[in-house]
Parts: sequence; C-alpha cells; structure tokens
Amino acid sequence: MTPLQQIHQSETRTLWFPTPPRHAPSQQIVRIALAGCGVVGGALVRLLNESAAAVSSRYGVRFVITRVLVRDTLRDRHLPIDPGLFTSDLDSFLASDADVVIEAVGGEEPARTIAVSALGRGRKLITANKELISAHGGILHQLAATHHTALDFGAAVGGSAPVVSTLRDLVGSSAPRSVRGILNGTSNFVVSEIERGSTLDKAVAAARGRGLCESDLARDLDGRDAAAKLSIIAWIAFGIKPAELQVRRLSLLPGIEALTSLAGLLGGNLRLLAECTRLDGDRIVGSVEPVLLPANNAFARTSGEENRVEVDLGWTSPLSVSGPGAGGPPTAAAVLSDLVRFTAPPNDRGADARQFVAAADSRRHRWLIAAPIAPIVLSALATAGRVLGGEAQSHDGLSWLITRPATWARANRVLSALRNLGAEPSVARCEIGDDAEAIQ
Repeated sequence: MTPLQQIHQSETRTLWFPTPPRHAPSQQIVRIALAGCGVVGGALVRLLNESAAAVSSRYGVRFVITRVLVRDTLRDRHLPIDPGLFTSDLDSFLASDADVVIEAVGGEEPARTIAVSALGRGRKLITANKELISAHGGILHQLAATHHTALDFGAAVGGSAPVVSTLRDLVGSSAPRSVRGILNGTSNFVVSEIERGSTLDKAVAAARGRGLCESDLARDLDGRDAAAKLSIIAWIAFGIKPAELQVRRLSLLPGIEALTSLAGLLGGNLRLLAECTRLDGDRIVGSVEPVLLPANNAFARTSGEENRVEVDLGWTSPLSVSGPGAGGPPTAAAVLSDLVRFTAPPNDRGADARQFVAAADSRRHRWLIAAPIAPIVLSALATAGRVLGGEAQSHDGLSWLITRPATWARANRVLSALRNLGAEPSVARCEIGDDAEAIQ
C-alpha cells in the first residue's frame, strides 16, 4: 500500500480518487474533466503538462485530462492536448467519467449546473469562479458534504496569493479582528499605470494586452469582483454565508484619474481596498472602496497586478500574504494547489460561526469628495465643510473636500447634492493624515 493510499484509508469519508491501476502500482491516476479552456483553463493545461514529472515525483499522482468543455471545438488553441477531447455539448461533458471536475468557464451559468452535477455525482469540484461561490457557495458546500466529496476554490480569491488556504489554516484559532486587502489585480494594475502617467484608456489597453481583464472590465473597476471575493473571505474567516454579507461598494469610476492625482498631491496613493471587520464582538461589516493611503503603507506599495491581504489576529503585526492576483498562470498555479489537496477542505467555522452576524457599516471615516471646479461646486463643498468639517480646496481643475470622521450616509448626502447640481463627484476614504482610523 502506498503512503498516499494510507492517507486515503485513514479518512472517515468516502474519497474521490480511484484505486491505482495494476500496471502502475506506485502511481495514482486522477482523471480530470475541464470546463473552459480560455485564459485560466489554457494556462492550466500548460501547467499540468510542464509540471507532470514534478507532481508525479512529489505526490505519486498523474493527472490526466479526459474531457474539455469549450464553445468552439475547431479553434486551434496551441495547447499540448488532444483536440479530440474537446466538446461543446454540455450534456456530454456532464456525463464524462472523471474523478475531478475543474470549472473555469466563469459566471453563474453553466458554472452552477456543472458544479451541482459534479458534486451530486460525488466528484471533487475545483473552481476559480468567485461569482459562483459568492452566490451559491453555501449550497454547494452542503451538497459536497452530502455526497462525501470536496468543494475547493482556493483559486477564486487572490490568484497566486494563498488567501483562502491561509484563512482555512486559522479556523482552529479565534476569529480575526479583520481581513483587509487588495483583491483585484486588474484595478490595481490600472491605478498603478495611471500613477506612472498613463491615461485610463491606455492603462486599460495595457491590462487587456497582458490578459489581466475580466470579460466585463466594469466588474474590476467598480468593485463587484472584489466584493464577490470578500464575501468568500467572510465565509471562511467568520462563517457568514457569502450571500448574507452586507458590502458597501464604491466604484473607482468616474474619477479614477482625479483621485489618483489627488492622492499623489496629498503625499499618498490610491488603492481599491476590500475589508471585513468584526465590531462589538459579533457584528461583521464589509466594504469595497477607493482608499487614499500614506505612501509608506504596505498596500500603497503594492503595485501592478499584485494582490495583498492582511489578517489582523490581534498579534503585534498582521499576517499577510501577497502575489500576482490576475492572469492565467497565477490562477492556474492556485488551481493546481487545489488539485494536490487530498482531503476535503474546511470551508466554514462550524459551530463557532453562529456567534457572528452580518451588519451594515455605520463606522465613521474621513472622506475625500472631489468634483471638477465650478463656482456652484465650490459653494456646495464649502457648505458641506461647515456641516461635516474640513475646508474646500482647489487645484489643477479640481475642487475637493476632506471631511472630519463621518458616516457614509452623511458623506453620501454631499455626493447626492453635487449630482443634483450636474457635477460628477468622486469619493474615496482618506487614511492620509490625522484621524485616519475608523471610529465606531
């Protein structure tokens, strides 16, 4: 009996790997059905081919792709794979004989159908699809438990940064005080390019050229992608079901160039930060929003498509993980890490999760509110300054106000007033200067 078989035999639940064939008693063959062969799926095919010898030597496993679901079976993908494995027939793909199903098509459908079918048949499911997990993670987790198999989605958050696995490893400890990070590599790349003097259009074109963008780029820049990932983080860290987390989401658009410029003028950097924080012992609040950070802040120094996540456990410094968070190769590497996991991962905090509840964020922050210079805008900002504190200022075609600590509801009233005046205001949380910390 091989060491890998001994590990499998010690498990109390049914496992999803087959018995090794007689002709290769020392090696486990794991059959893979791959849904999607685009940026991520294609990168995974290459990685499995390149790493086959190393994986076999280290884990005693050989991964064999037996079926690939694609839209166009005739397209030449220049991949080391038999084109005869391609199918565009979903029913045929779902019926294929495999030990592991990897979902890399993105979106909710047909991803949900693939996931439910795989888990319902007792197949291990691996996905990099944050939309799928944020919308249906709880149900899929229960389905995996019912059929004694595993749901793994480490690649759905952070790309190559091991965010999910790090949080899973902390399940036995007390819940974090907060989890905070840059979760979208595309938006971080775009902001970094603008900091270097690029325009928004050129920065987006550069991101597309490097294969960093979602099919819907707006999801990257308006925070929806990061919010989906944050809901997964809150599930693993606090046991809040993904669909239940309340996330205040503020877009980088319009005004990404203006906010980036003002951040530099104030001696800092703009970043799109996601965070979930524990308040009063049991309330969990979430937000995804542009934040102005001091230049020496670790997040401010995170550039390009890098992701960075900090977990505050009450230690002298936060636990942090970082790495490329966008593009095919980093995500494929994370999928491979899920592939070589031989036990079902802990995807919630169990009984400990009952103490936490999702809540709206009523904390007070300092807010930077900006709009193109116009007499009526200056007047409105001056009035807001008298109410919220702060002094209206102007520079290089922009007028802006940095408020004293205020709730989002109060800051949003200023934005509404500016919009009613025909202005297009931009907003960011300001952590540069005094009173930068959130006040409960």
